[in-house]
Amino acid sequence: MSEQITSGITKRLLLFLVLLVLLFVPSNVYISLAGGALGIIGTYTIVLLFTYVSRYLGADLTKQEVYALFYALSYSWVFFNSYDVIYRAYLRVSEVTREFKIGGVPVASLLPTWLSPPANSPVFSLRTLLHPDMALPLLIPLVFSISWIIAELSMIMLTSFLFVEVEALPYPLAPVDAAFITTISERPAEWLRSFLPAAGITLVLSTLLYLPSVGFIVGLPVPTLGLVDFSQQVVEVLPGAAVGINLIPSVILPGIMIPLEVAAAGLVTSLAVWVVFNSLIIIHPLFRSWFPDWAKEYYKGMSYYLIIERSTLRVWAPIQVGAMLALSAVLIARYHREIARAFSILSKAGSASARGYPSLKFLLGAFLISSGLSTALYWALLPGLPLPMVAGLIMGVGLFLSLSNAYMVGKTGGSLFQVPPYIWQTAVYSLPHGSIPLSTEVSALLYPPPTIGMLTGGGTQAVKVAYLVGAKPTDLVKAIAIAYVLGTIVNIFVVDAMWRVAPIPSMIFPNTVWMRDRAVSDCLVAARQLPLKPTVVLPAFMFFLLLFSSIESLNTFLRLPLSTAGVAMGLTRPPADMIPLFIASLIGNVLIPRLLGRKELAAKWGELKSVIVSGALLGDGIAASVFTLATLIGRTSWTWPW
Repeated sequence: MSEQITSGITKRLLLFLVLLVLLFVPSNVYISLAGGALGIIGTYTIVLLFTYVSRYLGADLTKQEVYALFYALSYSWVFFNSYDVIYRAYLRVSEVTREFKIGGVPVASLLPTWLSPPANSPVFSLRTLLHPDMALPLLIPLVFSISWIIAELSMIMLTSFLFVEVEALPYPLAPVDAAFITTISERPAEWLRSFLPAAGITLVLSTLLYLPSVGFIVGLPVPTLGLVDFSQQVVEVLPGAAVGINLIPSVILPGIMIPLEVAAAGLVTSLAVWVVFNSLIIIHPLFRSWFPDWAKEYYKGMSYYLIIERSTLRVWAPIQVGAMLALSAVLIARYHREIARAFSILSKAGSASARGYPSLKFLLGAFLISSGLSTALYWALLPGLPLPMVAGLIMGVGLFLSLSNAYMVGKTGGSLFQVPPYIWQTAVYSLPHGSIPLSTEVSALLYPPPTIGMLTGGGTQAVKVAYLVGAKPTDLVKAIAIAYVLGTIVNIFVVDAMWRVAPIPSMIFPNTVWMRDRAVSDCLVAARQLPLKPTVVLPAFMFFLLLFSSIESLNTFLRLPLSTAGVAMGLTRPPADMIPLFIASLIGNVLIPRLLGRKELAAKWGELKSVIVSGALLGDGIAASVFTLATLIGRTSWTWPW
């Protein structure tokens, strides 16, 4: 921890954040509508740009200010996106939802007015969010979003105190962000000698990697590079196996920082799941009887991404849910003393304040009130749903997911257990047919309640970085909250302005034409057409509870280098990611230290590798920014007269 802890939330930082929001939120909204991209400049690039602009204006940003700016931009995506409000309005008048019937009733007629305005509303001719008929469809999701962000921020603080302060997990990627923030703010000469060459070399390599993709997008007959798909090469031996390797530097480089035992466990699990079992389910009668849908759907010629998508839906989604719950249970059992200790310290307001944290009463109150509000509102809006099921997903799964994500990032460096796919749909599908009103069932499937725990992984790592650069832990919460408020306000008015300019969907905004396909998919979900298997969750929970408990026991009593986090990582990360991550981990943790030989040189590599990785990520970010801009130009040229 840095000796001097100061706040980076200053007046000039607030000015920078306002400028950034006013500049980039409108451009990002347009780009997402026109080209499908989320932004034209990466976080590394923006922070570097504003840091040097500030320096040339004679007002150097402090390390703590750069920290707040970096994470405000890293979490700029969390603000409320009013584009989804327009999509749900489209569901009311879409030909798809008017013709697709469930129980003899069109889907469009089953949607409540708080979710989508009436079909005869003038909203559809005026094309505006600022109309009385849009008040509830806009305000209710906004209330859910606000309660979600409050619950997320409170859980970030709680899990950070547990895993950063009390348990002191390693957070292998935290030094990378800390090195970037320190290098561009303080410019230490020794670090720059490693940082700048790494950035330059990666910039050249990434540019060569991304250029063919630009050519492919604008219509040139060139192959894309990114991911190399080997699934077709092994199809005769391992049908259904997802085999490939990802060449994107931002995927590979973090592996240098990940402990080898974690990467090895992740690789073995990933190969077992996505290669061995994916294939066994197709070729072996016993496994095929367990998951016949995947065996029927698979066909030779499936691409890597399609194999991942369809096998997740047919096989792995409920298994991942069970594994996430099992991991949470094991973590609670393992860290129950640490949890009690963390709560005891935080319950003393003076002790919590001295460490830069709010009190336990405040954090628990914020979580319980915000998540309780979401639970009560969702249950009131959708009568007939079992209250324990709604509370269980919003509050119970929120707690489990927060704990799992924070632990995973602390051990592996990545938020690898995001919300398991279709977790809410699986719960609704488990209800007997006719047990809840049809309108409630359709609305619940089309508009799931907010799930808490998505931000705690990266959030706890950001708190770890705060310790490394001498910033206050609460600076992260303030930065995210400021970015959320500013981004939400600007987003609503910009999306409204875009809708007034041209219809959505329309080819004026090419990416919106996919609304129709999304509506078809949502109708199938609402009609219970997803091949989800709620009955698989409990056996998966029991299996992984036994597996994770065994690994933890072997670690404790026999000191074996087994990694529970690595196994969980491999369950959710496919081989194309895990193979290069393992190779990078092997190089960073074994080969380079051995090649350097002398202890002094190996120790020097340990100090500088985070600086090298952060420089390389900057180079990749700059190349990706140029690639995204070129992609946008290529896509928008569709509407040119020539």
